[in-house]
Amino acid sequence: MKICFSCHLEKFKPKGNVLQFFIMLQAIDREVERLPAQEREGFILHCVLPFRYADGMGGFHFRHVRFFQAEELNSKIIRLDQKHDYDFIFIRNRTQAREFIKKKPSLGKKLLFLSIHYNLNDPVIMNKVDHLFDNSRMVFFQTVPNARRYREYLERKTRYSARELDRKIQVLPQFVEGYAEEEEPIQPNLPLDLIMAGVIRPRYGLKTAVDAIRLIRKEFPGAKLNVLYPSIVIRYRKEAQKLLQSRGVRNHGQKSMWETKRMILQSGIGLALIYDNTSDKNPSHSYLSRVLEYMALGVPVLTTKTVGNVHLLGEKYPLFVKNEHDILACYRRLSAPDYYREMCQYVKSRGKPYLAENAVKPFWNLLLNEWKAMKKGRSPKQ
Repeated sequence: MKICFSCHLEKFKPKGNVLQFFIMLQAIDREVERLPAQEREGFILHCVLPFRYADGMGGFHFRHVRFFQAEELNSKIIRLDQKHDYDFIFIRNRTQAREFIKKKPSLGKKLLFLSIHYNLNDPVIMNKVDHLFDNSRMVFFQTVPNARRYREYLERKTRYSARELDRKIQVLPQFVEGYAEEEEPIQPNLPLDLIMAGVIRPRYGLKTAVDAIRLIRKEFPGAKLNVLYPSIVIRYRKEAQKLLQSRGVRNHGQKSMWETKRMILQSGIGLALIYDNTSDKNPSHSYLSRVLEYMALGVPVLTTKTVGNVHLLGEKYPLFVKNEHDILACYRRLSAPDYYREMCQYVKSRGKPYLAENAVKPFWNLLLNEWKAMKKGRSPKQ
């Protein structure tokens, strides 16, 4: 099997879309490594990026992925395809995928497109997504709710058979890299700290988190709110920086993926808020990758009750919050050791499917089945 991966990343930095792409590549690299040596010879994994990637950046290491740097990604992919005749071309960017189809329509039969977001209320965006769906081999969505509602949207248009929708609409969920347990597991600080990790945006509830730590510290004076972030949205920077100077808040700035995991374990309670102000509630159908990070580490997460979070944690998850008063109430409950351990076990069990090894495996198996069917000159059975 020969695959070319591509994503229009400006540079390598430890943030969501970059980490998701490289975690996926590393998980696939490991799948190839598990194959018998004789079988591995038939696999080619290429990756075309706009920056030069050196093995080891961000703690990622590859045995079987060969990286290419190119200013014009699609032209490079097309030239490589002429040489290697790829079975699949995976693109994680709507604009790049659209331009790729326009540049070489015949390669649409090889295209695997990963759709990150779409807006059902925006006809321009939906026309682009629909065009990609019509002209690609398969379209992948990052959450089950997003895949489900896109299918329902297409079913209302009555253009596709159920068989075709089953084959072309797939899910490649968000995922996180596992954390190797040390001989002596990291214990959270006491009193428990809150931690927020990820890009800071207005809808991610930094003010609510700061208000919550103020309330918590009236009862638990030593508690802190740790904030880690690779960037702050420009229009929110002034307000965010003022909030980050609040009493009880520890501003840690940017940390590596592995340092972030260590700090999450030490803090003890994750915080991931989405106050969805988008026109069609798109983030509500998604979720923040930091929620998965907390779950995978077995750290209870206080989060808002979005469609995506309900899918992850269950309708009756007891740590859904709306405001700072809910956060205080959950903090009190988690301060009881038995309840804290119970919630640690629960979130970790729900997080296992989203460890990279587990989440990428179905994607890999799907590609293997497609590839084997192509070699036999037929479509895979449904």
